[in-house]
Amino acid sequence: MKNFFDLPQVKTTPGQIVRAFRSNFRLTLKELEQITGIRYTNLSAIEHDRIDVGVRRAVLLAAAFGIEPEQILFPHGYQRPEHKDVERVRTRAKQLIEKKRHAA
Repeated sequence: MKNFFDLPQVKTTPGQIVRAFRSNFRLTLKELEQITGIRYTNLSAIEHDRIDVGVRRAVLLAAAFGIEPEQILFPHGYQRPEHKDVERVRTRAKQLIEKKRHAA
């Protein structure tokens, strides 16, 4: 028997969440466009992870599906991104703010 914790973790994308809800409600892209006002071409691009869903679209889609926008934007829950780019931005901001404080 395989250990559950040894199984690979599948990362669900916001686009996959949108597609799953749309499919669950048996809506076409055109129907979802009529409900949300988001063009079906953009909906398709979101579902295929070609464009980011964005906050405004996530709010509209969540309203259509009866869920909270966070379920689309953060399908795995919000976690602080501990990425080297984030750390670099924090360091630069701290340095600049300190420099401005000392100059004042």
